[in-house]
Amino acid sequence: MAHSYADCYAALATCFQHPDDDFVEAVEDGTLATTIAECAEDLGVRGVETPPSFRAPPREAYLRTFEAFDGEYAPPAESAYEAWWDGDQRGILSGPPAADMRQRYEALDAEVPPAYPADHVSLLLEYASLLLETADTATYATFHEAHFAWLPAFRERVEATADAPFYHWAVQTLDRVTSAAADEFC
Repeated sequence: MAHSYADCYAALATCFQHPDDDFVEAVEDGTLATTIAECAEDLGVRGVETPPSFRAPPREAYLRTFEAFDGEYAPPAESAYEAWWDGDQRGILSGPPAADMRQRYEALDAEVPPAYPADHVSLLLEYASLLLETADTATYATFHEAHFAWLPAFRERVEATADAPFYHWAVQTLDRVTSAAADEFC
């Protein structure tokens, strides 16, 4: 079961990275849809539908959804959704969650890609995937509780600010899969 979650998290992580040609091809040819549908079926996760095609160019949709290219956006990093330090500051992208993730990656002798904050949703999913791939479910449960509580707020923000159906699908699928993992391991 842990390996199926690891595979699903790895596939979902690609949905929140800057879309490159391989990703766009995987969306267009149905490879991404098949991969995630198979994972969801293996896990018994209900309500995962086929991802819609991009209406706008994928890179433009990504920038508008996650990087304030044009109007409101949904930052794909945990620190923006967590209250920290004085208990009510939000929106700063280098808070304690990012510091924790930098330490976790340093412990693996891995570097945080310069294009992303250390607590970017893709990096969190990749890290969780590594924990589950090794079947370290106890560490995963602790990690999940520490770093995934913000995902419903992220989903709500994407749904409220984005006009990209693909990213609505991605955050809804992310929410379903991480909720199922919480039920399984936490």
